[in-house]
Amino acid sequence: MSEQDERTSAGGVSVEGLPAWQLARREQIVRAALGALEEQEYERIQIRDVAADAGVALGTLYRYFSSKEHLYAAVLGEWAAFDRARPSRSKAAPAERVRKRVHAVIRALHRQPQFFKVYVLLQASGDANARELLTQFAQVAEDSLAAEFDMLDDAEAHDVAIMLWSIINSMITQVLYQGGPVTRVHEVVDAFLDLLTPRLEA
Repeated sequence: MSEQDERTSAGGVSVEGLPAWQLARREQIVRAALGALEEQEYERIQIRDVAADAGVALGTLYRYFSSKEHLYAAVLGEWAAFDRARPSRSKAAPAERVRKRVHAVIRALHRQPQFFKVYVLLQASGDANARELLTQFAQVAEDSLAAEFDMLDDAEAHDVAIMLWSIINSMITQVLYQGGPVTRVHEVVDAFLDLLTPRLEA
């Protein structure tokens, strides 16, 4: 068995170096898993059903993903709410442009709460592959937000993005698990952005 075969048999630790046909098959599995999550809660999804929907054997699925958690960490990356919610760069003032972008992210998370719930659940995962992809997902979220603050220097933009993502993360979690209006998330984010406006408009 080659080194590449050993890697995929061990649960798809890395996609680097995979031939196009294997990347396509992996994408097919991820798409089937994403579709399943759009229809039902994560806890009710059976991996065997995902494999059937993807048109692959269950053993084939496990050559690409070491666990259900690993697979759904990949699904989060595919879903990429932060990119899907991203509008084209407007000519509005920087503070207003940032505000619109951040509110779009909140709406995307609230529209499909089952995806954010998976993000919360996977933070306790014992699967190292899942944790690695989850870390990448959070980094993409941070980098995406930081890119909106291009009027600041890189270090400050990332600091602001970390604080903003922390607010969104904790408040959306509270709304989904404890109840309460999502409007409160928008209000707190607006208050945070109001504090930043002088720096954004400088």
